[in-house]
Amino acid sequence: MVGEDRSREYTPDVNLYSSADLQHWRFEGKIIANGVATPELGDTRMIERAKILHCPTTGRYVVWCHYEASDYSASEAACFSAPSITGPYRLEWSGRPMGIKARDCNVFVDDDGTAYFIATTNENQDLGLFRLSSDYLRPVAHTVLLPGLRREAPAIVRVGDTYYMFSSACTGWAPNQCKLTTSKSLTHGWSPLTDVGDATCFRTQAAAILTLKGTRDTTYLYVGDRWKDPTLAETKTIIFPVSLEDGQCQMHYRERFSLNARKGLWRECK
Repeated sequence: MVGEDRSREYTPDVNLYSSADLQHWRFEGKIIANGVATPELGDTRMIERAKILHCPTTGRYVVWCHYEASDYSASEAACFSAPSITGPYRLEWSGRPMGIKARDCNVFVDDDGTAYFIATTNENQDLGLFRLSSDYLRPVAHTVLLPGLRREAPAIVRVGDTYYMFSSACTGWAPNQCKLTTSKSLTHGWSPLTDVGDATCFRTQAAAILTLKGTRDTTYLYVGDRWKDPTLAETKTIIFPVSLEDGQCQMHYRERFSLNARKGLWRECK
């Protein structure tokens, strides 16, 4: 798991953690550091929403992120890569993907290995879906999604032949109603937005949907950022299982649950 180190609130680094059970975590190191990976970091740029991929064609690990100025005027993305998951990472590319302003972001890898970078575009009016090159280091195609709906925090998962995309409204650090849309195609045909979870998605903003395929079943885990809890540096990562079936999502907050990743099973703990 990668995430923002907000100990210096507005000049975040990127930290890496590992876990065998999603409960006990080990700090693996600071993989992208201010003034080390690139001199701009900690001076004129900050990283938000870092996401990690493993590219099967090159064997390298790739981190995509929102690469921003302190006043959010840059509206750029950046890509870093390393030969091993723990680094060292180097800056491969930064800028506005295909010349388009991009802010809050995520990544998605389809079943055929094609990778995508998804970001808010058009001054937060739209979502932009950017297909990446085979080495995952460059955007090569752009599709506008959900035009004019002002969505951010996009998180896509594929279940069978259906794509599920979770997103939130643009309300800064404040949580709001998470909404779901589904489609049989990434580039078109997305359904109208529907509410999932409670009015603030249990005080989180979508970060990812993890797929755990086991020997007996598949479990889907919602991963959310609980920003400013109570400060930005103390932001939490919230994880709990959700049900995805027939284009619908059943989302109920689970304070405690046990997980058998090998079997792909979970159960609620009292």
